[in-house]
Amino acid sequence: MDNVNQNLDPNYIPEELKTPYDIIELPSQGILYKNNKKSVKVEYLTAMDESILTSPNIASGNKVINILLERKVKDLDMDVSNLLSGDRTAIMVFLRVTAFGEEYKQMVFDSELGEYVEGTINLSELKQKKLTVKSDENGEFEYVLPKSGKKITFTLLTGKDDEIVEIRDNEEQKRSPDGLSNKDLIRLEQQVKSIDGDRNKIMISNILKKISILDSRLIRKYIDEITPGINFKTIARTDGGKSVSTFLRFGTDFWWPEL
Repeated sequence: MDNVNQNLDPNYIPEELKTPYDIIELPSQGILYKNNKKSVKVEYLTAMDESILTSPNIASGNKVINILLERKVKDLDMDVSNLLSGDRTAIMVFLRVTAFGEEYKQMVFDSELGEYVEGTINLSELKQKKLTVKSDENGEFEYVLPKSGKKITFTLLTGKDDEIVEIRDNEEQKRSPDGLSNKDLIRLEQQVKSIDGDRNKIMISNILKKISILDSRLIRKYIDEITPGINFKTIARTDGGKSVSTFLRFGTDFWWPEL
C-alpha cells in the first residue's frame, strides 16, 4: 500500500534518483546574516552540471560560481549573491572536492632546488578561517588608519560586491590609457561605509584615493585577516616526496583538472 501511495505522490522521488548532499558549515557562522544560517545543505555536482563548466559563455569568474551556487545550495533562505565571499569559497572548494577529488596540482617554489616544481595540494586538508571580530548593529567593523588617524567603518565583501568590483575594474581599465587595474582601490571603495562618520560615497572615494600607501596596505591587510573563509596557506607535496609550504591559487584547472 505504501508503494502505491508513493507512486501516486507527484513529489515522490525514489532514493536512487535523489542527488547526494552534505551539510556545509559556513566560515562566517552566519553571524552577519539576518537568518543567522550557520550551515547549508549543498548538493554534489552531477553530470547535469557539467554543461555549466564547459560553456564558454559562463565558465569564467563570478558567473560560473553564481550559477553553481544557485543550483547546488538548497536551504539558504537568501540570495546566494548575498553570501560572504569566504562562505562562497568554502562551498566551491566542497563542490570541487566532491566532483573531481581532493588532489589539486599547482606549481610551487622549491627553495632547495631554487626553482618551481609541480606540487599536489590536498583540498580536504584546507582549514577554515572563522569570523572572530564583532561587528556593530549595521554589520560594520571599525579600523583606525595608523598614519592619518582616520576612523573607518567597513563591511565584508559579498558575491554581489565582488561582481560590482569586477564590472567597475573592467570599465575603468577600458577608459584608462595605460589599461592598469585599480582593483584593490575599487574593492576598498566598495567595502568602506564611513570615514570619520562621513558616509558620502564621493567623499569616501576621494579620501581613499589620497590616503598613504601605508594606510592603504594596512587596512587591506586587516580586512584580509578578519575575513572568514578558507585559509589558503597550506602544504603541497612534490613528486619527490617533499612537503613545500605554499598558498592555494585558483587556476583554470580548478574546474578543469584534465587541463
